[in-house]
Amino acid sequence: MRFTMGLPALLALFFAGSASAQGWVEYIDREELFSVNLPHEPRVEEILYHSEYNADFPAKVFTAEDGATVYKVIVVDYAEASVVDVRGSVAYSAWNYRQRGGEVTFDAYAQVDRIEGHQLQITNPDQSRTYVAIHLHASRLYVLEATTPAGLPPPGHFQQSLSILDETGHRIRYDLDADGVRTRVP
Repeated sequence: MRFTMGLPALLALFFAGSASAQGWVEYIDREELFSVNLPHEPRVEEILYHSEYNADFPAKVFTAEDGATVYKVIVVDYAEASVVDVRGSVAYSAWNYRQRGGEVTFDAYAQVDRIEGHQLQITNPDQSRTYVAIHLHASRLYVLEATTPAGLPPPGHFQQSLSILDETGHRIRYDLDADGVRTRVP
């Protein structure tokens, strides 16, 4: 009898979660060569991104809000950069997030489809949390940032959805050995 009484509540939770996820879209940008899940089509803003070595590079910020949660994808074009600017871009981006303040609760290596990067989780002074994933591929820096109010779950559906695409729109995946040598997986 208890199972039967709990079943409607369980079903209500299941359908409530499904209903809120239905509005999400897979956003694909063929110019910047990525796709990501967002609550709706983002606003796109062109900016200049200041690098560690005092150069400015063209970048775009893709922003979507879902209630009080803000999702951003920043794509920086390092095509005209020096090797040291490109190679240091992940570390520099992570350093900038650490400088914002708050308690860094996770700070580690990350990868998406064996494209190396870095991941941060920061509890901000107002107890909101910022989740950051930073990846570099083909002289493009991809920074995913989501800030959620205190008490909300992590935005895994956003952060884990990043796909980096080739010029034909196909998802890029690699095998990676311990020395960092990548082999593209067909």
